[in-house]
Amino acid sequence: MDWLTALGPSLLVVIGGIISWLLKARTEELRATEEKLRSERRKIYREILEPYIRIFTDLKGKGPDQALKKMVSFDYRKTAFELNLFGSDEVVRAYNDLMQYAYQAEASGTRNPRDFVLRWGHLLLEIRKSLGNERTKLNELDMLRGMITDIDELASK
Repeated sequence: MDWLTALGPSLLVVIGGIISWLLKARTEELRATEEKLRSERRKIYREILEPYIRIFTDLKGKGPDQALKKMVSFDYRKTAFELNLFGSDEVVRAYNDLMQYAYQAEASGTRNPRDFVLRWGHLLLEIRKSLGNERTKLNELDMLRGMITDIDELASK
């Protein structure tokens, strides 16, 4: 019993040190994995957004045609597939919502710029949150305010 009293505190310190080391190693591993995933997401998000950015920076009137050509390419479809694997749930839902709206608008021939813009803003907002700004105070329109000059007029329609 005397040896337990003498070694008990030392054993507790050793066991506590081992547990702390294991927790720290696991935490660092999770952080490294999350950073790698964030980096992969950033790359995929950039590629997914590229055709839309082309539309908004259309200087010679060819933006929509170039964007459409990009969106139907094999590489873009492959990136969209990767988005489904690596993107956050919210980003995947926002992207799918935007694409479904585009498909339905194309099929019906009725396009509402306001609905498209709000879905685009929602996608940008979810990407922002996915990349580390979970507590952002911005909304869909705030995400687009710098890109669209008459955003307030469009939003009120």
